[in-house]
Amino acid sequence: MVSTLTGAFGQSLRETRLTALLGYLIALEPIRFLDLFGFSGVPQQVCLETRHEDRRSDILIETNRGTGIIEAKIDASDPLVQSRRYPARWVALLTHRIPQAQTVRGTKYVTWQRLADLLKRLSRSHSARLRFLSMDLLAYMEEHRMIKKSKSVEIYAREINEPVTLALFLKACLYGCTYEAGSRLAEALYFAPHFGQRVTKIHPGISTGISYIARIESVGYATKWREFQDLMIKERGRVWMKRHAETLRDLHGASSWTEGEHRCFLLLGQPRLAFNPPVRKESLQKGSGWLSKRFLSFDELFAAWGK
Repeated sequence: MVSTLTGAFGQSLRETRLTALLGYLIALEPIRFLDLFGFSGVPQQVCLETRHEDRRSDILIETNRGTGIIEAKIDASDPLVQSRRYPARWVALLTHRIPQAQTVRGTKYVTWQRLADLLKRLSRSHSARLRFLSMDLLAYMEEHRMIKKSKSVEIYAREINEPVTLALFLKACLYGCTYEAGSRLAEALYFAPHFGQRVTKIHPGISTGISYIARIESVGYATKWREFQDLMIKERGRVWMKRHAETLRDLHGASSWTEGEHRCFLLLGQPRLAFNPPVRKESLQKGSGWLSKRFLSFDELFAAWGK
């Protein structure tokens, strides 16, 4: 699975892939990076893999005041000794290893996290190219755990008020909804349905509110019933399909399956009773209308439960 442009060149973490994209980003917006790495002057050119006698530097930046070199290490090793061999006015070490003093004998240490902080600011740039590449490099570093991940989406919550949807959740460990572009649904770790009054009247054992939590094992997509069947066979097998044939038949009959409509399906683990009494939506939002907040943290749920 490839989730970033940088990752399309290979799944393993490589310094050369990181520095290649970083060098291109520096060329697009050099002034911001000169400040980060402690270089000064007017930038003139950016070079990758420049040979220096028996070694190559990762990134070389020339300004009207001199030459700066960036040496990157994806581990916690200290490239200080190696960097002294480069003929440059400034040297910056991009690494996880940070000594007590950020600058040692004219060499500046810069963490990958500090680079990430700059990339986050650049991801709001007016330049579409700069925005895209900054976000892509951020995602690549997050994926390989080089930097702190953005705040995770713990819980995806939705209203369940139809008997068919309730049966899908409790019996088949499944939930389906319309696909929404840009949604953070795929990042969510758990699913928490809020049972409405309609299903609680039909099923006396169910109480209004959020009482069950289920782990999201995977997320699938389908536009046609045949695609949904293929997805279920691939993820859960034909035996599972036969075991839940009646519930799935109800899903097929209750849904219009409009041609071309993209649907998203959460394949869930076993639902667990987590809140008794349930968390009412009035404790999560103003009013008793449809559940307006779809992404929650466990802290928010526990705080709402304690009200």
